[in-house]
Amino acid sequence: MLLELREYITSGNLKMCLILIAIYAVISLVMFWYITIHIGSVVAGPGGDVYQSMWNLWWTPYAIFTLHTSPYFTNQLFFPVGADLVTQTLFPLAGILTAPIQLLGLPVAYNIVFFLGFILSGLFSFMLLRYLTKDSIASFIGSLVFTFSPMHTAQAIGHLNWASIEFVPLFLLLFILMVKEKKFRYVLGSAISFLFLIFFGDPEQGIMMVAFVGALAIFYLLLKRRTELLNKGFVIRFGEMTAIILILGSPFLIPIIGGLLSSSTVSTASQLSGTVNQMLWSDNIASYFLPSYYNGLFNGISHSYFNSIYGLLYQNLFYTPDVTEKVSYLGYSVLFLAMVALYFDFKKHKLRNTALWAILLLIFGWLSLGPYIQVMGTVTSIPAIYAVYSHIPIFNFIREPGRFDMMVTLCLAILAAMGFAYLTEGKSSNQKLLYAAVFFALIMIEYNTMPLSQSFANSLSANATIPKAYKQIGALQGNFTVLSLPIVPDTNSSAPELYPALAMYYSTAMNGKSIIGGYTSRENQSQLASADEIPLASAAAYLQQGYGLIYPSPVAGNFTNETLLWLENYNTQFITVTRSAYNISEQSAIYNYLYGTFGQPLYTSNTTFVFGTKNAVLSHANKALTAYSIGTWIPGYNFCGSQGCNASFGTLWWGTNARGVDLFSPNKTKVMMNFTAAAAINGTQLYVYLDNAQLGSVKLGDTPRAYSLGFNASAGYNQVIFYAQNDTALPSPYVVYGIKNITFARST
Repeated sequence: MLLELREYITSGNLKMCLILIAIYAVISLVMFWYITIHIGSVVAGPGGDVYQSMWNLWWTPYAIFTLHTSPYFTNQLFFPVGADLVTQTLFPLAGILTAPIQLLGLPVAYNIVFFLGFILSGLFSFMLLRYLTKDSIASFIGSLVFTFSPMHTAQAIGHLNWASIEFVPLFLLLFILMVKEKKFRYVLGSAISFLFLIFFGDPEQGIMMVAFVGALAIFYLLLKRRTELLNKGFVIRFGEMTAIILILGSPFLIPIIGGLLSSSTVSTASQLSGTVNQMLWSDNIASYFLPSYYNGLFNGISHSYFNSIYGLLYQNLFYTPDVTEKVSYLGYSVLFLAMVALYFDFKKHKLRNTALWAILLLIFGWLSLGPYIQVMGTVTSIPAIYAVYSHIPIFNFIREPGRFDMMVTLCLAILAAMGFAYLTEGKSSNQKLLYAAVFFALIMIEYNTMPLSQSFANSLSANATIPKAYKQIGALQGNFTVLSLPIVPDTNSSAPELYPALAMYYSTAMNGKSIIGGYTSRENQSQLASADEIPLASAAAYLQQGYGLIYPSPVAGNFTNETLLWLENYNTQFITVTRSAYNISEQSAIYNYLYGTFGQPLYTSNTTFVFGTKNAVLSHANKALTAYSIGTWIPGYNFCGSQGCNASFGTLWWGTNARGVDLFSPNKTKVMMNFTAAAAINGTQLYVYLDNAQLGSVKLGDTPRAYSLGFNASAGYNQVIFYAQNDTALPSPYVVYGIKNITFARST
């Protein structure tokens, strides 16, 4: 494949290849100057996805070379349940190939992959365009469109896997050559470039490429020369390409295919794929024609339409703008070149050369609009073809329709290159260079992503410096876990996963020590529960959200005892606190609580507190009755009974059957359980089970009252479950039953 790259990128001109690499590198380094000058400590993009991507880069070589295991499952996150990473944006080849560079620091490796995404996108798209147009200058202009398109730069800021789109044009070129010439070297090149496309970039790119090539094949069959596909030679070569992909990619494909056969993995992958999320991540038609928010020259103007094209107003609810997924500006100079291509090709060749790319551009542009077309701040009732596409198995894993812009910009780059070639046809070399200079300047102005102020640059980047405390923890011997606060996503924040993702990035310095929580692309409830069930973790999340250091629960138990019990169960020896998650008063509150529970901190800096848990756990855990809720408990609702919703009833906890409480007892003892409960229908029978055996039942009234049940608790864990038989029989707004103030006490 390397020989083919040299031949078709430069047509034998290695000097041209090096010049192109230098040009794309200079443009990239200048455009992202705030990364260039801090390449070892700052990375592009704010938010949790950046830190998750750095963990991804570290994890694959660590799993393969240190743990000698598959990278598609980890116990390093969400201890003790671990995390299935089949649906994670893992890009394993990027991790493996940068393993030596990671010795210089993860930020360095991350930034090299980031910049290569632009440099190689330019090089490989030039190669494709050079083959299609036979015009080097036109190919260079077209390569700028694909490489520095607002869609690419927007996705790259925060999504390393979408910075790496360089193998898309490379695969397309090699696939076309395989179709036309049917040589094995193109078969091998197509297979390898496809593997890089999905495992250095993203599997979603592979899904898009399959759809793109499928549409390309249909075009050839219907409108072009059918003999190029309908022959034995092509079928054999295509089969060989598929076989090579399956064989060489098997270490990664086998766990992915196995995961896709699992209903739990599929359901996890389908999270956030509802209509609202799809529309939030779909292009607004206006965004095609309004400069990107990330354009340093036009950023001020973009604020006037920011919410209208990047946010979503749907059914009278406004959803927080997601700029990354909705940037799709095409550029007027680029559209002009595309129109020139269509005009001259129609006049000269009846659209023989441009029809394919124009049709594909329209198809994928239509897909990028999501389920319903949006125009400025209005969601129309006009459905788009994504509404049908989203029901196709496997293909519907692309839950962000705006990402189809990658294929739109590829087609647009081809049309722009053809348009430039037509526009300069018959012109002298100097005239062509003058035209190229003009369009280079126009495209760079329209596609500029260079922030013009330090404050704007700071908003587009993330500090990647790891506090020394985590490296010191990593130097300690032993297999233990770490709880980093806050570890539970902040649902009130515009970047809810920021701190869980930051904790998992910091864990890369801890020499394989597991953390309680984390952030994966598509989490399941058991993963989230592993962190949320620790009272301190939930309380820290409530503190972060401005509610104070509280732990809401139907169980009126000892906050600290329950936390210490879980810390012992999880063998957690350190608690770290990221101070920037809290304001000054909140920092004081959590510091004072931790100091009172665990004693003097082991480490303090302007970014981090670290407390050791060992002494407190040994002194207090397993010394008293400790109860904690299990199952789905829904807090914060005024109870609705047969007479309607009455706030005077007080707030009860309710949810779906079955739910209950786990009770830890240090020894065998008699226990009295007290609770307050009520039912939607007077006389509802509430059954109570202890370790799967019926303990008793109580008849509930439709107003809250106190109840008691006694039982013998075994030493260790005892599970109490509440159940009402008519749980699903009631109409809204009624709930079956609600409970609060569950307590346990020793009885004689």
